[in-house]
Amino acid sequence: MMNTNVELPLKVGDTCKFVKTISEADVYMFGGITGDYSQMHFNEEFMKTTKYGTRIVHGVLTFALGCTASTMIQQQVKSPIPSASYGYDHLRFVKPVFFGDTLTSTYTIARVEPETMKTYGELVITNQRDEVVVVATHILKFLPPENA
Repeated sequence: MMNTNVELPLKVGDTCKFVKTISEADVYMFGGITGDYSQMHFNEEFMKTTKYGTRIVHGVLTFALGCTASTMIQQQVKSPIPSASYGYDHLRFVKPVFFGDTLTSTYTIARVEPETMKTYGELVITNQRDEVVVVATHILKFLPPENA
């Protein structure tokens, strides 16, 4: 049975940001970890023949910066309650990201559900031109101690 007497540490409107410039090394390491060596990320000559004109960053690598922001917001409020990602809804790769782009991941709490011990965060990732490149809704599930 769920104990709803525990107050969640995040409130609607809480926000945090994470900023990173994506380097060629980031893309190569990510490709090595995942095994995704698509020519869209690794073949400059091929990409010159496309509408992009150059290599693009993996969408999932870009999205991963939002995952960093979802962790940072918990650290920001010094959450006394452990939590786990319950997943992402409505994930969209809106625009391509290019090597050298500086991305800002903004994570904002949009909804708090004390009865289910969940918060819903809106993730928006923008590039240095303030263009939205990724959006998603993150669900964070808090796990209070059994004796709470």
